[in-house]
Amino acid sequence: MAKVCRTPLEAGAPRWAAAKVARIVEWIVKQDYCFSKGGCNEFARGNTGTDFFDEASDTTRCRFLASFLATHTPSLDETFISGSCEMRKKPVDPEDDENERFAVPDVITHQPGMRMEFYEIKPNSDSGRRAGRTKIETFLSLTDFLAQTDPNFVKYEIGTQFDPDRSIVFYRRNYLGIVPCSVSLHYRRATEPEIAKGLIVYEICVEVDGELLEALAKAIIVSAIIAAFVALALIAAELFGTILAPALLVFNSPVGGSVGPDGNNDSQDVRFLQALINDWRDSTGGSLIAVDGSFSEETAGALAEFQAASGLEDTAGSLTPGDVTETALETTHLNNVFAAADLGEMQPDGLGAFVFREDPDGVDPELEEEQDQQTAFNAFVQQYLQDVRDNV
Repeated sequence: MAKVCRTPLEAGAPRWAAAKVARIVEWIVKQDYCFSKGGCNEFARGNTGTDFFDEASDTTRCRFLASFLATHTPSLDETFISGSCEMRKKPVDPEDDENERFAVPDVITHQPGMRMEFYEIKPNSDSGRRAGRTKIETFLSLTDFLAQTDPNFVKYEIGTQFDPDRSIVFYRRNYLGIVPCSVSLHYRRATEPEIAKGLIVYEICVEVDGELLEALAKAIIVSAIIAAFVALALIAAELFGTILAPALLVFNSPVGGSVGPDGNNDSQDVRFLQALINDWRDSTGGSLIAVDGSFSEETAGALAEFQAASGLEDTAGSLTPGDVTETALETTHLNNVFAAADLGEMQPDGLGAFVFREDPDGVDPELEEEQDQQTAFNAFVQQYLQDVRDNV
């Protein structure tokens, strides 16, 4: 059994997708955290809830944090805290998955004498752990200052009571027909001595029977992220309408030249074609063909069989970049990817709305070129197919 774990960015997901994975993690960790402590009294502006969750805000993160702190210590100056938080904006870190600017922890609990602690959630990469440590230290400096200036303020400690180590499988299939795999979200409290308290780190892991090449592992992880997004978009459709719709996918051909009896038959193009044929055959109970980069009679016959089964006019066992045969093969593969998502363990009710809602802090223009979600999703799928073609 081989296992490879990577953060979304390490696997090749774009920054916007990594940020949405972070939202998924925050949602799941919140449920786990509340279960572990026997229930939460969630804070919202206007109430006295004792459990603060960063992404539950209807306003900016700094204003939400200031409201929470001032609610539990009324002598604090809420406006000052909010302004101080925003003054502590840090430079945009291109290696930080969430690209966060504020020292606002993801989880805080205010229960004097029982639980006065906070946690930060970050991807399990060198940059993610560094960013988490920095954020923890920055929040501590803010609470130190508040404790020095207001005798009523009770300091928060770096969290220790919540100590998860959980894996949630959310994707299962025979990838490209030949690699039985499962993909899971794994999160735990960091074990590095200098940051072991207060930091929850996460990654996405793929397990297969047998060997697993790094490039293929990344492709499987990305395919699982894509499948999860489609499943969550369907859940959220009632609120947001059609988003990330498979029917609206538009992408360019990753194939470099013609493939067939009289084709250019670049070996990588042929391997890509053979892998997609196997993906289709496996989903229909058929036998697999060799993925060897050589266009043989076996490959031609299998392609012609796919063309006929798909109702295509051309059944000559060949394709050219971007033609209906290639599009049909890629669409079949993507549909198989989408069908492999299984979000049941994530308790997805409400998760789609949470992931796709507008961020109260607005769009950070330095995050990436602003574009609508469907366009961004199409580009994500385009890059995924290109990576499969280049690495299969």
